[in-house]
Amino acid sequence: MSLSGIDERPGRPFALGLAWMALLAGACWAWFAFQGATLALPAPAGAPPFPRPLRAGEVLLLFAMWTGLSMALMLPAAASGVFVYLRLARCRAAVRWPRLGTALFALGCLLAWTGFAALVTLLHWALHDTGMLDEALAARHPTLELALVAAGAWQWTPSKHACLQHCRAPLSGVLLGWRSGIAGALRQGAAHGRMCLGCYWLLVLLLLGGGPGNPAFVGAVALLAQAELRLEEGALAACMAGVALVACGTWLLFP
Repeated sequence: MSLSGIDERPGRPFALGLAWMALLAGACWAWFAFQGATLALPAPAGAPPFPRPLRAGEVLLLFAMWTGLSMALMLPAAASGVFVYLRLARCRAAVRWPRLGTALFALGCLLAWTGFAALVTLLHWALHDTGMLDEALAARHPTLELALVAAGAWQWTPSKHACLQHCRAPLSGVLLGWRSGIAGALRQGAAHGRMCLGCYWLLVLLLLGGGPGNPAFVGAVALLAQAELRLEEGALAACMAGVALVACGTWLLFP
């Protein structure tokens, strides 16, 4: 099989941009709905200084918000792998229905990100019920500072850069991890989704410290993720951002 026609750059940028904006819009909607639900019932007089426990509908809104944010951050990183898989599937006899296999590959990515979003939701739920969140749903001191230091240190690790290289140039990773059949496409997609998580999972947790209701903070994290992925010197950008994150977190911890 010739690989000369395989382009690792994502195709259909218009559709990809629409999907990215839809995810961000959905996450913002879920945040506003969650805020409205939690503020609808004020705490009674004489109540303890803890917020009322979240109801099932509010937990679902919180989960929808984190799912949207996680997918919005991971989607640009995963897009190249999805399009590379589609082109390879059309060339390989191991995939009888290339479009179905590609859809299951993408579904595997989504399942990996949804599982991660569920874990973040449980953590955010616990922080809410213990009164450790502010009005923007941000964890209070010193959670943000510690998250900044941890995320900055992760930017320098070999695991981070291996995951980043996989997402920037997914052809070799998709070929080496190739699994035949429809079930193999789903499993390989989940593995690709985990590699994308390896790039940005701590950046998503930064939103837990800075507040998913803070649009400036969300935008800064999204821009950093895009710079690492799209710039020619993305690895260097990741390292420089790591230095800045550690310095900022340390300064906030020890002013």
